[in-house]
Amino acid sequence: MRPDSDDRPARIGFLYNHEQIHQIPHSAPILAELAALPGDFEIHAFLTDTSQRDKLARFLPASALKDIHVHLLPPSRVGALIEAFTGGALPLRRIGNLVRHRKNLAAMDILVVPETTSIFLKTRLGVKTTKLVYSQHGAGDRAVGFKKIIRDFDHVLVCGERVQARMLAEGIIREGEHSIVGYPKFDAVKAADEKRLFNNRNLTVLYNPHFHPFLSSWYSHGRAILDHFAARPHLNLIVAPHVMLYERRLHVSTGPLTVRATPEIPDSYKQYPNILIDEGSFASVDMTYTRAADVYLGDASSQVYEFIERPRPCIFLNSHGACWRDDPNYAHWHLGEVIDQIDKLDALLGDLSWHEMRRRAGQEEAFRSTFGADPYGGAARAAEAIASLAARTFIKV
Repeated sequence: MRPDSDDRPARIGFLYNHEQIHQIPHSAPILAELAALPGDFEIHAFLTDTSQRDKLARFLPASALKDIHVHLLPPSRVGALIEAFTGGALPLRRIGNLVRHRKNLAAMDILVVPETTSIFLKTRLGVKTTKLVYSQHGAGDRAVGFKKIIRDFDHVLVCGERVQARMLAEGIIREGEHSIVGYPKFDAVKAADEKRLFNNRNLTVLYNPHFHPFLSSWYSHGRAILDHFAARPHLNLIVAPHVMLYERRLHVSTGPLTVRATPEIPDSYKQYPNILIDEGSFASVDMTYTRAADVYLGDASSQVYEFIERPRPCIFLNSHGACWRDDPNYAHWHLGEVIDQIDKLDALLGDLSWHEMRRRAGQEEAFRSTFGADPYGGAARAAEAIASLAARTFIKV
């Protein structure tokens, strides 16, 4: 129990310390469920700008929002300017926010975060009494989702057995300090009628490249894919990259060292009636496109696991010559066909029977192992896990 906790409720905070919107749907539904639970605790939400409040409100009932203490944590102008000068290649605003607002964040008894930069509060900024809960944002296979620094969190919310098994095997989580909860984002964007995005019934392909400068197919094949579908009006194409792709002008990775400038999409491609291009709207993160498309075309994005909520054909672009078959970071590539040249698309899209014959059963099993037997209701289970942590830590709740 914290020394100052005798005469006050436990304070549980949710931090949204990111310049983009894609992390909000992953923990906002947990926030809503926690607000509905009985208990002696206060709930706080920390946002970096006023626009985030509106985005957060999309996932919260009005009754929940009025019971949540909302705080703005404006970033340092100097950090923002330096980040802008470097093309956004370095997350200086996020780190600067942690430094600038650490006292407010340290006032929380539990702080729930969907990304790993926030662990700096504990490992670098001297915040010792606040329990940090990592809620994650996505269920992908990339190594970034299994970083060693995750072990520094006090509790980890895990979506299902596949992720749990890998994290345990790699010593990232410990027994008793994690909870399998399902996928709260599914509760945030409940299944609805498919939105009709084109004025036809043609086959629709979702191209969902990642922003990672080494792994993404966008830098090498993006223009060729646009040309391919521009020449084939009988096929629809949704181009919806990871929302971070067009958030930054420059993308840098260290493993291996790769620097890529984000190429502009010529306006001419936006005139084709069979091509829809979205450089980062809310539809990019609320499963509008993953539910509307017939075929997934991608590379390293965890959104493929959201796509196979309903099994459908998947095609992956190996634009960087990866030896992927036995690499756990490419496990999702076993859920579809892998190609390294755009000219192979015609054959795969012309006859999709390969999906039923070779891939559907694997997708169904991957979905079960990734999200559990009951992937829905994850927000309520996560809220219960956080309330239970509060009860064990502070007794009063």
